[in-house]
Amino acid sequence: MQYTLNTLRRGAIALALLTATGFSWAKSVPGDAAIPVVELMPLTMKHEADLKLSTEQIQSLADYRKQAMPGRIGVQKKIVELRGELRMAILDNKPAAERQALMQRIAEAEVEHFNGRDRCVEALRKILSAEQFAQLSQLYLNGLR
Repeated sequence: MQYTLNTLRRGAIALALLTATGFSWAKSVPGDAAIPVVELMPLTMKHEADLKLSTEQIQSLADYRKQAMPGRIGVQKKIVELRGELRMAILDNKPAAERQALMQRIAEAEVEHFNGRDRCVEALRKILSAEQFAQLSQLYLNGLR
């Protein structure tokens, strides 16, 4: 009987420690990264030769990336952090109003991310010719299949 109680105590302590550390590790995870609805810039860079981009187009794309990337990375980081906060709020049984507020903030950050991706596509439409953009769009759609 004594052995069983000690074993149970040790198990409870180990479980408590594991739970405490496990939840802190679970706060933010790579899977929380926002998956873009459309992501054309990496494909544009990969297929630079196939798209027959001019020197001016390449420079315009580089300028756009330099200007837009910090904001995009910031929004994606914010989404990951907010999802981690929501995860912990749910697991910690925080008040429903607090959880709902976090969900609203995540939704707003996601919309901000969508708007950034939309601006990127609009920039590509202006920088590329209609034919280049059509080719890029087809490459993207083919990659989704």
